[in-house]
Amino acid sequence: MIFPLLHANAAVKGPFLAAWSFDPLVTFCILLAGFAYGLGLQRVRQQERRAIATYQIVAFYAGLAVLALALLGPLDTYNDELFSMHMLQHLALMQIAAPLLLLGRPVQLALRAIAPRRSGPVLKAVFRRHWVRWALGALTAPLIATLLYNLNLVLWHVPAFYTAALQSEHIHELEHALFFGFALLFWWPIIDPVPRHHKAQPAWALASIFASMLFGIGLGALLTLANSEIYPTYLSTPKPWGLSPLDDQQIGGLVMWVGGGFLYMGILIALLIRTFGTGEDSEATKPVVPTAREST
Repeated sequence: MIFPLLHANAAVKGPFLAAWSFDPLVTFCILLAGFAYGLGLQRVRQQERRAIATYQIVAFYAGLAVLALALLGPLDTYNDELFSMHMLQHLALMQIAAPLLLLGRPVQLALRAIAPRRSGPVLKAVFRRHWVRWALGALTAPLIATLLYNLNLVLWHVPAFYTAALQSEHIHELEHALFFGFALLFWWPIIDPVPRHHKAQPAWALASIFASMLFGIGLGALLTLANSEIYPTYLSTPKPWGLSPLDDQQIGGLVMWVGGGFLYMGILIALLIRTFGTGEDSEATKPVVPTAREST
């Protein structure tokens, strides 16, 4: 399995595993996020006795690594030639990188790292505005966040929009920004939002993930079971590993159908265990009382 990944694509864009690019803006943002998170960890450790959970730190930096793989690595380098790589890229952005980053609780870390006398006035100034509170509440409402997340996914797989993204670098960047942005909005109320009263109730969280799983499975099945190529752009691009355009499309559909389905199912099971798997009251089922630093 490793040999073709190392060598089979030299005629296209070089060895697959070595096909990395370094977009200045993306690289800078990822490095800045990692540095800022590390600085926040250091300040919290100096100021407080309560340590940051190890899983949060691992999750955040793993999320950054997945983000780098999706936007700077082979998944991005080869998405113009392979539909399946493009689907893996979308899956990495929406179902892996976004929830991992949020599991790291970067906003909560920032609030703990900044002195209350500095963070308090800023938060009050921002959330005092009615339209800010209304927008935050609307965008993080489970129904709206789920609709935006899934309708955006479907929209960009309409052949006209998909082709436009492949033909224009700016549209392609917009596509990725919307995928990642709506993914953050979708997972935010499910994982651990700030303020805490925006946290989705367990029933809503489970329903949102289940509905998204159905959307992804349905779209993936449509792509896998199609008898002809849906995206004509891939008909004229060279394919590594002897793949035909239809083979590539079907593999991409399976990525969404099976790969995405398993990821959603794993998250559903984890959420069910966290919510109902123990006899103790979990964080998800306790009433949420915002702290002074998180309140609006």
